[in-house]
Amino acid sequence: MKIHLFLLAILPFMISCTKPEKIDLSKLKLDEPLINLIEFNDTLLVGVETVEYPFCLFAEVEKSQKYTFDGIDLNEHKIIFQINSEKLRTDSISRFGGAHIDLERIKNGNELKNALRNFKAESNIYGVRIAIEDPNLKSEILKKIELKYGKGTKNPNTDNGLYWNVKEENKYIFFAPDYDRLIILNSTNLSKTCYWDIFNGLIDFGGCDNEKYIKELIKNSTKPEDVQNKPVVKIDRNWHLNTLIVGKSTEEDFLKSPINKNFERIEEINGSSGEMNQIMYQDEYHDFYFYFKVNSKDLENKKANSMKSYSLNDLKKVEISFENGLKAGMKFEDALKILDKKTIVKTIKNEGELRFANYIIIKNASYEVSLVFDENLFLSGIFLK
Repeated sequence: MKIHLFLLAILPFMISCTKPEKIDLSKLKLDEPLINLIEFNDTLLVGVETVEYPFCLFAEVEKSQKYTFDGIDLNEHKIIFQINSEKLRTDSISRFGGAHIDLERIKNGNELKNALRNFKAESNIYGVRIAIEDPNLKSEILKKIELKYGKGTKNPNTDNGLYWNVKEENKYIFFAPDYDRLIILNSTNLSKTCYWDIFNGLIDFGGCDNEKYIKELIKNSTKPEDVQNKPVVKIDRNWHLNTLIVGKSTEEDFLKSPINKNFERIEEINGSSGEMNQIMYQDEYHDFYFYFKVNSKDLENKKANSMKSYSLNDLKKVEISFENGLKAGMKFEDALKILDKKTIVKTIKNEGELRFANYIIIKNASYEVSLVFDENLFLSGIFLK
């Protein structure tokens, strides 16, 4: 009897010391419910991260102890799950060249459910991305992949990239060591001939029709010629928009301006600290955005919040004029002839399959202007910060 009592006494301690079962990312079918793959005790961020890939929802898990890859511990590495979201299949973000991050800290199941609903996203994942910076870890993971799937196909767009089209498992595997990423996707509902993201460029699996593929990626976008009620925008020689001056005009000034139509107010919160990053006004229909710095704990004090930037992602969706002589759709070389050479910081003309935007960057004492040109080098957007 005493022995049985002793065992019963220590049983709770044995259970409490049991390590939680880890998830081997290499064995996922990539159709699992997201909620089965995460712990809310970890730092979970859900939202848009267009630096990597603009056409899906991201769920980032930071510094978790939960994941391995074929026996390799992934402690402290960022894990990103990809979730299909038809709402994000637009061209406005990708055309602007990426660099938009809007991630929200998720702390429980209800918050996750609401986030997925807001983005009209599915509840199951279709891909995973692993951030790998350590060269030794990259080598170990590559050996594991090659042992299972053989030598990969050389990615023609990067120096060291490889990829595998594993048809029997409905998987695409992209090893992108130049960009510290391993990307594994369920190919069931993806194109069987093409793949593109910023880190891999355009991959042709055979018979890829690039133009048709891109149109499918951005199928929810509004054609510029179909846009109605275009805002009237005038950019003066100092890059101020209508009567609004970056660094001086306030949120209240914007609200009183005639330009303030059809804008939605968004409060952007830092996912880690919970602090307010900025206030954004967005008119997604016209690809038009204003950003305000929060200068007061009272978020409703609109006289205190100062305008810090604006962006027009598609100049075809507004009626725009420039005091300095620029025109929407102007060629890259012609724009250079008009601009003050002393203020140009750099020009960027991305070439090859990895290109995602072309820029002329202009700098003055108070702000920086990026003129964005499309793949044909025609002026298509402007961003001032």
